[in-house]
Amino acid sequence: MVLAASIPAFVASFIPSNEKLAHHPHATLYAGCFTGMCSIELIESLWALSLICLIGTLLYVSSIRLFSGFGGRLGGIAFTSVAIFVLTRQVLM
Repeated sequence: MVLAASIPAFVASFIPSNEKLAHHPHATLYAGCFTGMCSIELIESLWALSLICLIGTLLYVSSIRLFSGFGGRLGGIAFTSVAIFVLTRQVLM
């Protein structure tokens, strides 16, 4: 599973970025790869994975200026997005 999540990040690292976006497109993809490394028992469909990635993207965008200079932001965002998904799924089911 780690290899499958690392391949998109590796490929994306070769995509050039412009000065206006800085490193944000690459960082969001890396956060998505971290999110994809969660247990297969939590992600039962492609829709669930897409929802988790959407939650992670929204968290990343909303925390760009909030956690500037702190390490572990991408892993924290991945953990938080999976936790929000699992808690929401438990409440709704």
